[in-house]
Amino acid sequence: MENEELTKLFDQYINNYKESGWCIEQQHLQIIRVLGNGASGTTYEGKYGEAKVAVKAYSAKILKEDFVSVRNEMELLARLSHPNIIKFYGICFMTNPFAACLVTELAPHGELGRALYPKSGLNLFSRLGQDIKFKIAVGVARGLQYLHTNKVIHRDVKPANVLLDEKNEPKLTDFGFSRLVDYSGRMTGETGSYKYMAPEVMRHQKYSESADIYSFAVVINEMFCEEPPYRYLLPVQAAIAVAKKGARPSTKKIKNDILKDIIERCWSEDPAERPDWETIIESLQQAEVYQRKPTSVFDMFKKK
Repeated sequence: MENEELTKLFDQYINNYKESGWCIEQQHLQIIRVLGNGASGTTYEGKYGEAKVAVKAYSAKILKEDFVSVRNEMELLARLSHPNIIKFYGICFMTNPFAACLVTELAPHGELGRALYPKSGLNLFSRLGQDIKFKIAVGVARGLQYLHTNKVIHRDVKPANVLLDEKNEPKLTDFGFSRLVDYSGRMTGETGSYKYMAPEVMRHQKYSESADIYSFAVVINEMFCEEPPYRYLLPVQAAIAVAKKGARPSTKKIKNDILKDIIERCWSEDPAERPDWETIIESLQQAEVYQRKPTSVFDMFKKK
């Protein structure tokens, strides 16, 4: 697919986005610095009007190789609006060099994974405590609940796809793999990241929104344990262990019984046994209250 073909292909989307007010003119977008480079493109910090934004630029090469995923992410973000979904400002089409740029809110605290395992060695939670973990867990749950209510499966829930704003409010991002649920409510195909992927997805069986609930459990367990899942296994080895042997990440570091119970229910082998989001959110809130209770007479006199 040549650049001319890509331009023609995007023309129809440019017109659609202009009509809906989502098309951003290049002169209105200021690029400040590079935030990171990934498999799908380069992300920049920028300004759009008075707003600080993240600009994800898909190069011509990426667009040629995976146009469907790029288009899918743009179209989904344009119709989603929730405090725990990354805010969408619009799309900017550049011609020199050719790129399609996704413009979203800037989440200054970055990826959840980087907050857990920073190069400095001091993670976000060791500074801010357990409360922030529960805030993130409930926020991610509410974001996924919103997606599922709108018949969208994220399909790649992992720490790298959860961003944190300046108040550590979580924002789900990266909807390139996301799909609308078909009329049967089931989907097939292997999509996502192996260490967070539900067993039914690994086995290429039919799956539904509950696959996201499984992935959510792995992410939340990782956050509270501050330890990557299956840390001594390669991704493919972890996938085999989960799909064929029923392996799950260790929960030994979690002393909160309510929290441990909801995590284990969320990653049940049978998707039908995984709880709904109302139950999950309520359980997380109960676990947070339980976490705050003093465990001994000495705890009652500790200074807060």
